[in-house]
Amino acid sequence: MSRSWWALCRRLGLIVLGAALLGWFAGRVLLALLIAVAGCLAWQLWQLYRFDRWLQDDKDVDPPRAGLIWEGVVSRIDRLRRRNRKRKRKLGRLLEQFQQATAALPDAAVILGDDDKMVWCNEASQRLLGLVPGRDIGLPVTNLLRHPGFVAFLTRQHQGDSVEFPSPVGDGLALNARIVPYGKKRRLLLATDITRVRRLEQMRQDFIANVSHELRTPLTVVIGYLETLLDSDSPALEAWRQPLRGMRQQAGRMLHIIEDLLMLARLEAQKDRTPGKPVAVPAMLVDIADDAIALSGDQGHRINLMAEPGLWILGCGKELRSAFSNVVFNAVRYTPAGGKIEIRWYADEGGIRLAVEDDGEGIAPQHIPRLSERFYRVNRDRSRGSGGTGLGLSIVKHVLNNHGGQLRISSELGKGSLFVCEFPAELRVEPSTAFARNETGSRW
Repeated sequence: MSRSWWALCRRLGLIVLGAALLGWFAGRVLLALLIAVAGCLAWQLWQLYRFDRWLQDDKDVDPPRAGLIWEGVVSRIDRLRRRNRKRKRKLGRLLEQFQQATAALPDAAVILGDDDKMVWCNEASQRLLGLVPGRDIGLPVTNLLRHPGFVAFLTRQHQGDSVEFPSPVGDGLALNARIVPYGKKRRLLLATDITRVRRLEQMRQDFIANVSHELRTPLTVVIGYLETLLDSDSPALEAWRQPLRGMRQQAGRMLHIIEDLLMLARLEAQKDRTPGKPVAVPAMLVDIADDAIALSGDQGHRINLMAEPGLWILGCGKELRSAFSNVVFNAVRYTPAGGKIEIRWYADEGGIRLAVEDDGEGIAPQHIPRLSERFYRVNRDRSRGSGGTGLGLSIVKHVLNNHGGQLRISSELGKGSLFVCEFPAELRVEPSTAFARNETGSRW
């Protein structure tokens, strides 16, 4: 027990003893003790009342100073108050610095609370999203940003996802938004102006498309003349046949690259896709396997096709044929002679899949993440020799993205590679009754 409590106990003891002595002399001991105790209680209640008023920051009331106990309590609370005031000033300065920093951000920042109601926004959100703090605080953000793509993203978003949508302010602004969870039931909405990036991408796409269109016509003319010269029986051309064949091969390769670039430009230009049509994928894979056998030629690859009969999907038949052909033909080009290539078209609990597996040389792990980049090649010399353009897997990735799918690649050096085109299960449709061709799985 502290010294102040001992002093209080001694003081109360003396008061009670003095009251008892006075009561004994007066012959009223009990009454004297009752008066003494009531007086002490009244005094302490009066000090407690003053203490409560002082805690409420009443400027007209001084803190209780009578008694060591009250002085100690007041002193400790006063120290805590001064400490809290310092802490508040420090937090206020930090909050002010945070608000200044967020106000200087070029990106829109919006704090969302329960039910995605707006709690706070910075100045950039007013410029990019058209939000007004005094008017919009407390309203659901979906009432303020009504774009269907953003609303769907907000309700179904996953960690790391983002969505692009036009700014509600207008002026042709394009925004990219992402959600960052933090705290307890709090989320931070960040929106970035990507208008300049999209314009640059559009310029690049237009440039590639225009240049490709301009190059395709003269290349077609050159190839036509080269084929005419190669078909000629003139003795004067005998010495030029080998150079002409090389020119024809390289011109054909350039034309193939241009066709792939035009395909990529068309895929990237598609923003709002029309509803797909039923595609007879098993029959398509039969034709692709036939073409793969012709591409293999004298190399004697063993190509096996196993396709579930009646497994059709909704999509664009031309795009799917291009994507599937690129995956299968790549397996033929990069598998040594006599190698085995398996093509499987099936559905499981995870969705619909096209798996193309070979027993070729395989791919080193550091190359796999970049395989779908334009013109990226693991072995440039071998790619040119096999007729590859470096654009095939980029086309595959864009086609799968347009169909809500993804490309998964696994490979091991010396053991081969596995390319899997994955599609969501909801794309599956029943075969068309107008299609009378036999779709049973075939083998070669």
